[in-house]
Amino acid sequence: MGVYTYVEAPCFTPNTSTTYEVQTRMASMTTSLAMVLVVLAVVSYGLPAAHSDIDFIARTCRKTTNAALCVAMLSADPKSGQVSTEHDLASIALQIATNTAKKNAAVIYDLGGKYQGTPVGPAWNVCVKAHVIAATELMIDARPSFNGGDYAETSKIVSEAKGAGNACENAFKGIHKKSPVANMDRETTERCGVAGDLIGLLIGK
Repeated sequence: MGVYTYVEAPCFTPNTSTTYEVQTRMASMTTSLAMVLVVLAVVSYGLPAAHSDIDFIARTCRKTTNAALCVAMLSADPKSGQVSTEHDLASIALQIATNTAKKNAAVIYDLGGKYQGTPVGPAWNVCVKAHVIAATELMIDARPSFNGGDYAETSKIVSEAKGAGNACENAFKGIHKKSPVANMDRETTERCGVAGDLIGLLIGK
């Protein structure tokens, strides 16, 4: 009969360092899981709101003469996704139109100065005058009228500013030349057009 020797297995007792490491890993995993849940919650609640904002912009823009341009113009401004009234969208559109007219007028003014005394000088003078007046009226008159609730007057001012592009185009057509600032003419015309349409929705309300 064989002899069996009993050998006691060593008992493993975790030291303080091991215990701390395990606790740290568990805490890290818990924190990571919590962060994932928070992100999922934000995404799940945020997406419908984003779609809702886009839908509101699209519904409002369908009431204008150029819905596609209206949506593109408003969607490019982050503030449009934070509003829920036609008044607010009209206000944003007015600001976009004003900023555009101001920027274009400054560029056209600088360009026009280079052609004084040349055959195209008179056409440039018409162009510069039209765009500068448009920008000035939008900055000085349109915003106060809008903020004061006089939407009919605001619409009139924006409509007049919209004509700056055509005035410039026609000035160059008169000397049988294409406007060298046709893109800016079109930009001012289009953005003032969208702003005017949206402001028009507020008249009588």
